[in-house]
Amino acid sequence: MKKRIITALAGGAVVATLAYASASALAVDGGTIQAGGDSVSCDTTGVNANWGLETDTNQVTSVRISNVDPACQGADMFVSVNGAHAQKVVIGATDPRVTFPAMTPESIQNVKVWIEG
Repeated sequence: MKKRIITALAGGAVVATLAYASASALAVDGGTIQAGGDSVSCDTTGVNANWGLETDTNQVTSVRISNVDPACQGADMFVSVNGAHAQKVVIGATDPRVTFPAMTPESIQNVKVWIEG
């Protein structure tokens, strides 16, 4: 009787360990809100940032996000330049454009884009 209980407890521990290990190895799907360099659920190829350079002043005043997958139509896109407050644009038939206070091209360190919806 004791031998069966010990075997059952050991077997339960093995099953629990395997379940924990397999759960930790599962891929995480963030749903429709994702950020960073990875693809989002409606756009698996990524987007492009096209900067609006004013050549007479050598200042950048906008960024147009292009190459957005048509599956993202109607979703909200947020764009942040240099960590500034993100601006929301709705993805439509034309490429979304975000404007911001003028800055020199060399001062732009990063642009972050994320899509919800």
